[in-house]
Amino acid sequence: MGKRFLSAVLVSGFIAACGGGASTTTTASAGASAAATTAPTTAASSAPSAASGPKLADLLLAGKNAQYKISYKLTATGPAASFSGTQSWYFKPPKSRFDFSFAAPGAPAQSVSIFSGPDGQFMCFTQSGPATCLSLPATGSPMDANLAASFQGSLVDHPDQYGGTFTGTKTIAGVQGSCYDVKAAAAAATGLSSGSFCYSKEGIPLLSQFSAQGSSWSMEATNVSTTVPDSDFVLPAKPTVYGNP
Repeated sequence: MGKRFLSAVLVSGFIAACGGGASTTTTASAGASAAATTAPTTAASSAPSAASGPKLADLLLAGKNAQYKISYKLTATGPAASFSGTQSWYFKPPKSRFDFSFAAPGAPAQSVSIFSGPDGQFMCFTQSGPATCLSLPATGSPMDANLAASFQGSLVDHPDQYGGTFTGTKTIAGVQGSCYDVKAAAAAATGLSSGSFCYSKEGIPLLSQFSAQGSSWSMEATNVSTTVPDSDFVLPAKPTVYGNP
């Protein structure tokens, strides 16, 4: 598998198919722009109450250790990006998996899965015929180009860099979520300044709406499960080392 084809997969997959899904591609509804409208309290110190809801920092901490698999519909609108589709996330710490399906202009549909765990990081994809898996370098990750996953990861790993104002509750994919307007402090390195996010009591991200790179993004859960079998992390093919023939 040549490097040129792999580069095309990465570019088209993570720009056009941050809306990719585990097995199907669907057309999502129109995206919504996200902007926090009130001054946030500090996520790590806001006290829980009937008016404020649970502390955002507590939900983020719970989500860091949660086991779940979830599918989303995603839409991006704006001059920098315009697409819709689905993607699926799998978490069973320390293992994770992200699935995408997409069709680049003039090319057949492709699906890409990124697996991470104690054994390393792998990318598996199919275009036609059997799946192909590559062992990726320890540094860097194609997941860095997935803005939705990158921002969620930054929230979980650096809650002190964000402030959240509780806005109420919302039922999404049959799960009740606590929702917040979130703003990043100057120290945040994601490039995303504000957004609206909803989390289940286990810290599972149910809804993300934010603006980035001149576009508005909306990602909403369509299916949630807290049962994740080990078989979900089995590679579909024996991996080869990236760059080898």
